[in-house]
Amino acid sequence: MKVGVLGFGTVAAATVHKFIENREVIAAKTGTEIDIVTVATRSVARATGHVPQGCEISTDCWRVVDDPRIEVVIELIGGVEPARGLVLRAIANGKHVITANKALLAMHGEEIMQLAEQQRVCVLFEGAVAVSIPIVKTLKESVAANRVTSVVGILNGTSNYILSRMSEQGASFAEALAEAQRKGYAEADPVMDVEGIDAAHKIALLSSLAFGVPIDFEAVQYRGITGIASEDIGLAKQMGYALRLIAQAQLQDNCIYTSVAPSLVPASSMLAQVHSSMNGIELVGDLFGRAFFYGSGAGGVQTASAILADLIELAQRKKGGGHTSVFNMGFRRTTIERKETMHTDDRCGRFYLRMRVDDSVGVLASVSAIIAGADISLAKLRQNDGVGAVTDLVVITHAVSWRRLRSILPKLQGLVRHGYETIVYPVLDEPMEVTV
Repeated sequence: MKVGVLGFGTVAAATVHKFIENREVIAAKTGTEIDIVTVATRSVARATGHVPQGCEISTDCWRVVDDPRIEVVIELIGGVEPARGLVLRAIANGKHVITANKALLAMHGEEIMQLAEQQRVCVLFEGAVAVSIPIVKTLKESVAANRVTSVVGILNGTSNYILSRMSEQGASFAEALAEAQRKGYAEADPVMDVEGIDAAHKIALLSSLAFGVPIDFEAVQYRGITGIASEDIGLAKQMGYALRLIAQAQLQDNCIYTSVAPSLVPASSMLAQVHSSMNGIELVGDLFGRAFFYGSGAGGVQTASAILADLIELAQRKKGGGHTSVFNMGFRRTTIERKETMHTDDRCGRFYLRMRVDDSVGVLASVSAIIAGADISLAKLRQNDGVGAVTDLVVITHAVSWRRLRSILPKLQGLVRHGYETIVYPVLDEPMEVTV
């Protein structure tokens, strides 16, 4: 089986290197000969001496996707364009595609999957989400008989590293981000990670795999971690919670809710035990119940592992004589249909609120009256020791719709000290707990 690789950055270089290093293992598991015949890269010098013997190094990606010898194209150039055009051309030419490009799939996945269905080729993307966790294969195969109703997880290692350092060391957001950049966990431009966009791309893919709906990045309501203060992390910890950037996809009453947001999770939950740059995902299905998955979410070698697993799957299918075309999103295309999107306003849950107010008589009573007046009940209320003339009031509500809670925020803001905002985060209900 002839393979062409597009790109030779960190992930592509690791993929080619591990292919060479583990070639005997791969051959033993496939029973067929796999050859990387061409690598396309802007830097020939970078790839020279690091590709299999006889492999051509080219600067022309289009030449690779048009090469009639090549059966599988591994797209690792990243970004949306020209990756989209190259992937579509490869599919149109009858080639299978392996990619780790979550942004491409989240934004143009439907176009790509529809063409793949027409051409009866595979598009495999285990490396696009939580690379050390085989979550794509799990949803497509291992829990295929289930009606999956919930996917909740920590899907961005950069944000989790930052929040972990803020919690463990008391660092500010800026300090934790700078440390993440020094250690290579964050890009020089970290916007995709810290604003929740990367996690939103991933949960859009997992929602489609879990619920049989079209890939719809636009339906994901996302918020990042840039505004998080160390005070809230500390207060959450004191109240028995950890603050994490949580991506979730929920199926409820035939409606889909997908979001990414900083959220409080119980300190006893498995999600709270996901530290540093690691990822964790919880699935809920009608047959298996609950399952939790944990592993690295990024890294060149880790992503290479997922990419090579996809390559092995293609080779095994070919060797077995079966048709290599699979249900790329786990469902027949004819059954994939849109479901109503649940807006955040209609979503019910518990919420954490922090208000910096004057440390004076009557303020606590006023806050309680505003909340009670909206028929919102309180689960917890905490008043910190004042610093000077101000104090922090912290409230955790019982379940309430965001619409109702939002309606009282202007009134609460009227009690907040000038120059401060009312801080609000969702509280995740009933995630899996650690059992000893």
